[in-house]
Amino acid sequence: MRLFLTGVRMQWWLVRRQPDDLLTLCTIPFTVLMLMSIVVHSGREDLLPNAFLAPVLIGLWGFATGLAAEVLVAERWTRSLELGLAAPASTHPVYLGRVAAVLLLGVVPLVETWALGWLVFDVTPTVHHPGVFWAAMGASLFAMAGTGLLLAAFMLVNDNGHYQNFLSFPIYLLSGVMVPVQYLPEPLQPLSHVVFLSWSTDLMRDALAPAPVTAVGWRLLAIVALGAVALVGGRVSLELTLRRVRRVGSVAHA
Repeated sequence: MRLFLTGVRMQWWLVRRQPDDLLTLCTIPFTVLMLMSIVVHSGREDLLPNAFLAPVLIGLWGFATGLAAEVLVAERWTRSLELGLAAPASTHPVYLGRVAAVLLLGVVPLVETWALGWLVFDVTPTVHHPGVFWAAMGASLFAMAGTGLLLAAFMLVNDNGHYQNFLSFPIYLLSGVMVPVQYLPEPLQPLSHVVFLSWSTDLMRDALAPAPVTAVGWRLLAIVALGAVALVGGRVSLELTLRRVRRVGSVAHA
């Protein structure tokens, strides 16, 4: 736990020194204004929950595939990865702490979205099931941390921005952040079940509706399970990658 918290503190210090890492937060208001304008001016108040949730989850996923995924790549380019490998303690909790610190920033788009909806459009959604909503948010943050670690290990081996482009809008479509999954072509719908963001979106959307939320436990379990799979996969991938670069002496080009 001490190493994990050290990673959290380190990442917060880096973010304060490099505010350009927070550019994702600057793009969220434009997404909010675009989606809210479409929904409000078309008279579809029933789609307000979709318009509110989409920027929140897009911002959260943007941190996971952007800043969190580049934690190890930045370590390599600044030549500090070698120092981490030479340390007597395990570096994995430190890197996980750094990824988790990044994803805590994913809560900020929630505040941005609610504030802009109230200030610009004078509308805010009612959270009819706040317990379910925040449980889904917590499970999503955990799953994002696991996904971020997996992507960080992957980016260390394949430092290519094309992968990050693929992990943005295709995932938004498969997860149904704005348009529910049931409106996708039938061959694509089963693919959404392996994307934890689709479970998060559906559960949080149901938490905003007045109707009772069904199968809460199983749906939360699906989010946590998919996040745990990503976390274990990231831990194993990172261990194998770091072991290999130690053996062949190619830390600078992992």
